[in-house]
Amino acid sequence: MRNVLFYALCVLALCCGSAFAQATGSSEKASTASTSGSETTGIHTPLFVGGALGFGSGTGVGTERGLGLQQIEPMAGIWFPHVAFFRAGYGFYDFTGESDDGEKTEIEHVNLDVELGVHLLGDVYLVGNFSRVKELSDVGDVSWNEWGVGIGSVINILSKTMLFAEIGYRNVLDHYDPFLDKNISGSRLQMNLGFVAYVY
Repeated sequence: MRNVLFYALCVLALCCGSAFAQATGSSEKASTASTSGSETTGIHTPLFVGGALGFGSGTGVGTERGLGLQQIEPMAGIWFPHVAFFRAGYGFYDFTGESDDGEKTEIEHVNLDVELGVHLLGDVYLVGNFSRVKELSDVGDVSWNEWGVGIGSVINILSKTMLFAEIGYRNVLDHYDPFLDKNISGSRLQMNLGFVAYVY
């Protein structure tokens, strides 16, 4: 757990450092920002498509998986550089679960995410999210809601493409777990690594 948090913070620190450097460089060229901005970005509309890998740990992830890949998520939305963004994604990931009696079962994990972010300093942003999660299996189907907040940053790669990294806290609302045969609730951590490409 500590190792994953360490690596997540290192990636986030790298992104924040890059964002700070870009913000510093931008302030030195404030006199020409209005003309150079459109020329360098080449972005005509804030619409984007992208994808992310989500890594998590804690309530709702499942003790049988421990710590690791939580979801593969295509996404789309609107992202105004250095201002704010809205994105929606559909995550999925299948894994094998094990009940108390040792019986293994294939589990289909899916989630619908809606996220709203606001840039705080240059490429660094604060993001809030809501997730509707479902896990389908022969043992039983279960669904629950999650609310979360996190911090992240982007790194511009090309004129219309950027990478992002973020780490956040998720509040897992009460739901019944058929593997544990009881209601559970709690919290977990999630780290997302992804990319964004503007449509036009």
